[in-house]
Amino acid sequence: MRKSTSPYPQLSVAATGSGVVSHAGAVVLLRTAEKAGLISELSGVLSRWRKPLASHDPPQS
Repeated sequence: MRKSTSPYPQLSVAATGSGVVSHAGAVVLLRTAEKAGLISELSGVLSRWRKPLASHDPPQS
């Protein structure tokens, strides 16, 4: 087992039908935005309005 460095839950897919969660679609959308670079671009564009000690926008790795 290894520790994730992502602030978001790990995406896993199984065809068993058990363990289905209502936010699975949101996780897929988030991962798509990450892979497309949208999250880091939005972070950069919106940084001018972020307060210096804000912690709601963690740095993306």
